[in-house]
Amino acid sequence: MEFRDALSITALGMGVVFAGLFLTALLIIALNRLPDRFIRLRRRGEASGTPQPHAAPGPPLGAEIVTVIATVLEIEHRLHHAERGKRLTIARHASQQEGQG
Repeated sequence: MEFRDALSITALGMGVVFAGLFLTALLIIALNRLPDRFIRLRRRGEASGTPQPHAAPGPPLGAEIVTVIATVLEIEHRLHHAERGKRLTIARHASQQEGQG
């Protein structure tokens, strides 16, 4: 291999690496500015009077409803022997939903 070939391969490799770094830097900058753009779009939507996609908070839940929800979560936790510190996920299967409806 000649010296010219070695230099051209080295330059090509360094160019590819620096192009990748440059594109990565641009991606980081774009992701950093993304929340600001969402905030501007939301403000623009509020100013124009278009309805927001999320629902307004409803009335506070009663003590009985909160008690029922807490009881159901505790029963699910005990039935499925969830380990301490792990997340409790209630899976809904098609067979369960058919029997309820």
